[in-house]
Amino acid sequence: MSAERVVIVGGGFAGLSAAYTLMQRGITPLLLESEERAGGRGRGERVDGFSLDMGAFVFTTTYDTAFRLCEELGLPLVRSQMKFGHHRNGRWVATTPDQSLVNFLRQLPAAVAMGFLSPAGMRSGFKVIRQMHRQSEYLSFASDSRLAVIDDDETYGDYLERHRVPDKVRVTLSGPLKMVLGDPEPAGQALMRAYIGETMLSDGVVYMPERGVGSLSEALADACADVTRVSTPVRKIVVSGGKATGVVTDDGTIEADAVICAVPGTRVPALIEELPEATRRALSTVNYSTGCRVVIGLDHHPLPEGWHGALYTEDDDVPLLLDRAMFLPACAPPGKGLLDLLIGRDRAAELIALDDEEVKRQMLGAARRNAPPGSALPGDDEGLFFRVYRWEEALCMGTPGMLAALAEVPAQLAGSIGNLFLAGDYMGIPSVNGALSSGCRAAEGVASLLAAGPD
Repeated sequence: MSAERVVIVGGGFAGLSAAYTLMQRGITPLLLESEERAGGRGRGERVDGFSLDMGAFVFTTTYDTAFRLCEELGLPLVRSQMKFGHHRNGRWVATTPDQSLVNFLRQLPAAVAMGFLSPAGMRSGFKVIRQMHRQSEYLSFASDSRLAVIDDDETYGDYLERHRVPDKVRVTLSGPLKMVLGDPEPAGQALMRAYIGETMLSDGVVYMPERGVGSLSEALADACADVTRVSTPVRKIVVSGGKATGVVTDDGTIEADAVICAVPGTRVPALIEELPEATRRALSTVNYSTGCRVVIGLDHHPLPEGWHGALYTEDDDVPLLLDRAMFLPACAPPGKGLLDLLIGRDRAAELIALDDEEVKRQMLGAARRNAPPGSALPGDDEGLFFRVYRWEEALCMGTPGMLAALAEVPAQLAGSIGNLFLAGDYMGIPSVNGALSSGCRAAEGVASLLAAGPD
């Protein structure tokens, strides 16, 4: 089977998991990555004994493919139950999304601040949470998730309006999404509710490799190093006679018996002119948030004791704050801290054009305006080091109906370009797990195709 040439275009999580799976099946692929390093939005970096994540940073409880790969690659997972501070109405309240009665009573002041104990807040909050529990089998990021079944043309904003969610509770439900994704209300209700449900239905429990998500990207890249060619952008996937016959690079055409296209969904149509019109329409529903991230190494913990993060849900200009060493002690030397500042979409698009020093200054300045009590946020010139990471395409959001439309794509390609497979976060439930799972599925499809032999 290794005599067949399988080309994988793109070396992010989807492309790497596809290459890894093919190698396990005894097939030697060729993975082409345009950047100097494979890993895409999952890359990490090591700086002075600190482990930094450049993009993705957390796994929720249903990340089954990610968990399996971590186990196979020898990466221990760390379990955390998130405790976040929320800046609401000019003051700070701290919460853990544990749905037990004891925790609810303990967090009554937070529930009041977030609007859940007003009559309208109680009615709408009960409806939204009850529906999440009833649809918990769908609201999952697992490889076999059926979230697409409940994806329709309703936006998340219209969903909140239909349930008459008052403004105060609306901020509570949408604020964390808005800080990282940008405005979630135009996106599909199913995906946005899945993001919320993954936190609420699991009582805020998350998992991460002990040195961050970047360590999984690094381990996969190392496992696939012998079949990876970096700094090799693909300009076109050649389709002839209803089959993908090769890919065009700056050095010429590489012939192929099967192709896995594992680039972001927005870039696929430009690479493949012969896509079925239905597939092209489905891909038009895909879009991504813009993201900006500042990581600062410190000789102390920046947030109040026990806090994993801080949310400024009422201020569009303030980033989400994370103390990564609280989540993952192994990411920092003993006694040190690691402050991550993340912001999405419109504000991120404004920041990424600035130089690193100015990005850090503006994000830190916004966070310090209402710093959490007992925190130790650094000044502009403080810190052991800092890094700025910019992502023009950060998190896949899509439009209403995106998941349902993309669920039809594999069958569309099988009927028109049978040896072409798409992989990426947009081909699963948009997430790290979705990207990894889609790569594994594409690889299994290729293996079955090659095992079947010529038509």
